Amino acid sequence: MSRRPLVIVKALAVLLVGAAVAATVAPAGRWDCGPAPVTAPSPVAGRVLILPGVGNTRFHLAGFVAATEAQLPGFDVEVRTWGKPFLTIHNLRAHERNVATAASIAEEIAAWRRTNPDAPFYLVGYSGGGGMATLVTAALPADVAIDRLVLVAPAISPDYPLAAEVLPHVREFVVNYASKRDLQVGWGTRTFGTIDRKNTASAGAIGFTDADARLLQYHWSAADAPFGHAGNHLAYLNGRWQAEKLLPALDPSVGPAALTVRWARTCKES
Repeated sequence: MSRRPLVIVKALAVLLVGAAVAATVAPAGRWDCGPAPVTAPSPVAGRVLILPGVGNTRFHLAGFVAATEAQLPGFDVEVRTWGKPFLTIHNLRAHERNVATAASIAEEIAAWRRTNPDAPFYLVGYSGGGGMATLVTAALPADVAIDRLVLVAPAISPDYPLAAEVLPHVREFVVNYASKRDLQVGWGTRTFGTIDRKNTASAGAIGFTDADARLLQYHWSAADAPFGHAGNHLAYLNGRWQAEKLLPALDPSVGPAALTVRWARTCKES
């Protein structure tokens, strides 16, 4: 048996264990972050489609799904797997299958949009699912657009042509959450490649190179640590941090200006 599969498995195990340990590290000092924001449930009806990471499991997103359903009770919230469960590297590198899957999901969204022309549609992608969500949006027919694209540590190349291929299919805005401390979408995509087959630190680590008023990029900083986000991959799943920084991007009443204000809220050292 080739040693390469074993090397890959061991490398991933190191990354996952390291991320899990880092996620539990509390910031130094004492912090007063105030009460977690409480968002009134939105009366709007629509749909949220969430694409998970390369492991293609749903359980790790359960908290986020529950919070999204509470915030958007009129929305249909669905987690859609796009690869084989737990086959992380295989799913990341199955480019032809991923492109075909993205096209299939895009067709489904187009059909939904034509029967729901005014309802909001939010597409959310985490890690490898962020790369897939980007491909899905780019694959939409010319006359079809979603309302918001929310990318959390997406495993897609930073020079992916958002302005040409993605933003024409987005009515409101695209949000990208990135952290240079995130090994999975930094070292990991340099080693194993991004969803669009480039060996580089991904947009989930360093952000997109495109600049556009409708592209809002959130870069992790030490100010996120008191909210429970230490900068690593799994820390995006922290419920307190999601309430502060992620869920506002899925609030129909929050536009780009209000979102950046919410992002700027910090904790006070006590």
